[in-house]
Amino acid sequence: MYKINILKKAQSDLDWFRRNDKNSYIKSFDLVRELMINPREGTGKPERLKYFEKEVYSRRVNHKDRLIYTIYEILKEIDITSFRGHYE
Repeated sequence: MYKINILKKAQSDLDWFRRNDKNSYIKSFDLVRELMINPREGTGKPERLKYFEKEVYSRRVNHKDRLIYTIYEILKEIDITSFRGHYE
């Protein structure tokens, strides 16, 4: 099981979803629950992003927004960078 760290921008994205897009807000939490168990497979078409030294992945939250996160395997931690936008 991985420890999840939601960074500042990701938290503001969640706040925006809570106010403006309830479905994406709920789906975001479903995706985070999946990340804790297996961050490389599951819902949202997990895809490793190229051109990063670290292990950075994205998953679909909805048609235009992506959950972006970095996996630190040695620490068993995941930093969630953002929930909104497309590879920003």
